[in-house]
Amino acid sequence: MKKGIVIRAFSGNPDFLGDVGFLSGADDFSRCFDRAVETGFDAVQLYADHEGYFSLTSDLKVAEEIAKRAEKAGVVLASLEIAPFSYLFTDPDPEVRKEAEQTVRRALEIASAMGMPGVLVIPGYVGLPWDSSVELVPYEEACDRTKAGLVAVASDAERLKTHVLVENVWNRMLMTPLEMRSLIDDVGSEYVNVLLDTGNVILFGYPEQWIRLLGERVKEVHFKDFRANVGTIDGFVQLLEGDVNWPEVMAALNEVGFDGFVTAEMFPYKYHGDVVLSHTSAGMDAILGRV
Repeated sequence: MKKGIVIRAFSGNPDFLGDVGFLSGADDFSRCFDRAVETGFDAVQLYADHEGYFSLTSDLKVAEEIAKRAEKAGVVLASLEIAPFSYLFTDPDPEVRKEAEQTVRRALEIASAMGMPGVLVIPGYVGLPWDSSVELVPYEEACDRTKAGLVAVASDAERLKTHVLVENVWNRMLMTPLEMRSLIDDVGSEYVNVLLDTGNVILFGYPEQWIRLLGERVKEVHFKDFRANVGTIDGFVQLLEGDVNWPEVMAALNEVGFDGFVTAEMFPYKYHGDVVLSHTSAGMDAILGRV
């Protein structure tokens, strides 16, 4: 397995809290890549919003330069995350759904140009537990629209040989591994698969069970931990501090023959932000049996 970290774990200043606004040029990416190597990571997951130096609207030459910087530093680019909920397969408006498909297609182009194996996709929501102002989407309609959106972009993923990786998140849908498995199987493309987030499961399930039920459909894993008794977004904690049963997670990954990227989704600490990198690296080494 390849040990990765999200680009949003790096900080540009002491008050940095997971925004990527400090990445204003190729040299900023180089600093992150060098720091990733220094702290023991094999890979970095990149992040693209709809504007900025590296974004869905930037020239592919920018993407190619960043890929060269990663190669020079000695890190692999694990996958590309699109800003969550900035695109919606589940929206009632067909024009919004069409725009979401175009967003994912563009992300696939960028990932392919950079040699990344996949794009993380959060298809939308039935509702958001942290935002009661959003208009709720009927569950069945949300799932049907998600399937249609994934089918629509599958041919692009196949052409570019770049995976669409559907992530389980707190979006009030795809709440069980059986639902996720059915969705992926119904889409029916070898390039539409799953990015499993271990911490996101804990409120309503067990990541090791998800892994065993999804099997080879899991192409990347977000390592994240969570304390269930907190029950809110404040329950996310450093690796090994929460309720994820890491020995069972590793046993399940080995059982299904997983050999892809395990990517820590962590964010800088409020003070001395970059210390999160060494803490996370040490935790992952323990989980992966590298110590």
